[in-house]
Amino acid sequence: MALKKRGKTWHLRIRPFGEQIWVSAGTQLKSEAENTEKQIMVACRSQDYGFLDPVARKVCIQMFRNQRWEIPSGLSGDETITEELSLWKGIELCLKYPEVRKSPNRERMEDAFVHIVRMWGKGFPIKKIWIPEIKRYQVERRYQGASASTINKERSALSKMFQVLIEMELCDRNPVRLVKGPDERDGKREVYVSFEDFNWLVSHLPPWLKPIVRTLYFTGMRRGEVLSMTWDNVILQSRIIRLHAHQTKEHQQKRVPIHRVLVPILEAVGKLRSISTDKVFLTDRGKPPSEDSLRKPWKAAVEAVGLDPAPTIHDLRHVWKTNAMRSRMDYEIREAILGHGRGIAGRYGRISDDDLLRAVDGMRFDKGETEIWLARREKENPEEAASGSIKKMSAKCEHSKRSSL
Repeated sequence: MALKKRGKTWHLRIRPFGEQIWVSAGTQLKSEAENTEKQIMVACRSQDYGFLDPVARKVCIQMFRNQRWEIPSGLSGDETITEELSLWKGIELCLKYPEVRKSPNRERMEDAFVHIVRMWGKGFPIKKIWIPEIKRYQVERRYQGASASTINKERSALSKMFQVLIEMELCDRNPVRLVKGPDERDGKREVYVSFEDFNWLVSHLPPWLKPIVRTLYFTGMRRGEVLSMTWDNVILQSRIIRLHAHQTKEHQQKRVPIHRVLVPILEAVGKLRSISTDKVFLTDRGKPPSEDSLRKPWKAAVEAVGLDPAPTIHDLRHVWKTNAMRSRMDYEIREAILGHGRGIAGRYGRISDDDLLRAVDGMRFDKGETEIWLARREKENPEEAASGSIKKMSAKCEHSKRSSL
């Protein structure tokens, strides 16, 4: 038995029945490839394929097909599985899938599935979920008061479930991709939080959350990126955060400069580390926080400060971008730090660590007063909104401008 990486994917060299063969493990992670290898070898030797996880089962089936061996009944399953597959079983298989199980958005997906199950019921057959049912679901959720962005998150979770079932060969189509989601333009917002208001807001947060929010404010990183950081990512001596491809939304490596103001904050965090995890940020219980665990204390702090309309944690990323723009940071460097798509200059020009540090050291954060605009539609037909067919309507703008608190 052996593992070999070909391109970005690990391959297994195994002898399940005496003859040596190669098969792709279908993963870029060596640990997952090793786990798959062990499962397949035990299953082949015992002739018991029932305990294989979804990934190992898929690789094992591919191995039998590559060698043109007859697939054991316990491995292939009956064709009736698809017909009998319930919504609850589909969700269960999705949440156990390796890439979902380790996803930083898993908790959010679980919340989305709660609403989906509440609407259709645990025993609702997967085969009955088709375009009309999905459209009716979106209409009903709008009548219940769910926002367009919330419904789209639930659509995304449902679509992921179908994707997993397709990869497991338990389903052959994803109907969610055939239905447009509701238009989110009614939730368009422009937010800037002054440095004074930001500091006052931070003063109302619990101690464990303060360094997280300050890191978001001074780096422009996404919540998922900040919460996924380990101490291997943070190089305080060079003042650079290096994120791996699996830690970013774009699935590309990214470098983020550390502003001088943030250095002592991260140094203080580093003085209290956990022996069970290498994550940079922990809750007051010593556990890595999830994205959802930030929402309640943030909401409480916003209410205590009295900001109305209320800024979200994600708005801090937009505030950073505004501060960078008002500080005259080079556009290409700004977009590289944010992790946005690379243009021609981004592909062919080399941005060094020194370039990043010079840019961030030139930033100022007292670049204006707090200004919050929220655009909302005057009227909206929930059924049209759910089908994504609403045209742009005149928006009613709410403006909150605060000179001091």
